[in-house]
Amino acid sequence: MGSLYFSSFLTPWCNRHYSQVFQEIIFKEPTIQIKERTITDFENRKLYTHHIDSKTGKMQKIILYEFLPQKDYLFPQIVIAQKGEFEKKNLRLEGITFYLFGKNYRILRQGEFNSQTIYSASQLLKKREEIKRTGELSLTEISQKLKEEKAKEKLDKEKIKELAVEFHGRIAIPLATFLLALIALPLGISIKRGEKSISLGISLIIAIIYYVLFLAGRFLGKGGLLPPYLAMWMPNLLLGIACIWLTRKATKI
Repeated sequence: MGSLYFSSFLTPWCNRHYSQVFQEIIFKEPTIQIKERTITDFENRKLYTHHIDSKTGKMQKIILYEFLPQKDYLFPQIVIAQKGEFEKKNLRLEGITFYLFGKNYRILRQGEFNSQTIYSASQLLKKREEIKRTGELSLTEISQKLKEEKAKEKLDKEKIKELAVEFHGRIAIPLATFLLALIALPLGISIKRGEKSISLGISLIIAIIYYVLFLAGRFLGKGGLLPPYLAMWMPNLLLGIACIWLTRKATKI
């Protein structure tokens, strides 16, 4: 029951609060999610910076790609800045040169500015209000969401499979820990006292095999190769068969 509670409620609660804390940190310090010489997504923009001062958060040699909605522009508007930094919700750039390309691959417009301020926190706000991911939902919430998805006129089969796999997996894992404990009993009886390390080794191998089968079940369930309930309960079924076989073998000793 304890493992079922952890799997169904406590683990999702921890995942959700970890995500919230992380998003709060990102919202207050946007440069935390930006790495040197790495492209970072900002809605319809992509940001690249050559160097970031870890103490001040100031950036140097910045390239900003902005994808414009107009069909006349095949390429993004490119903004090159000598330096920049985040000031609360805004990205302030200095020493700017921008280029805008047209259909003929030629520069339509270009110009220079001493400074420019870009409001770039909308994506961060979206992340703060983002709908909880499946791993952050409790078992009850998953069940409710699964019912809602199945009730829709236009079914999202991928979402339904994902939720069903998560639902059955949350229940299967706690039961598996109980079955593994049951398997340890006949192993301890059938193996001699001086060979207890062998019993431990066999139990560990069985646990690893179960985990591999469980991951394979998730893959098969989400991929639609097996029904979600069968994909997630098959490892437990095999574990149960092994438990019965070992118990019967131990009683004959």
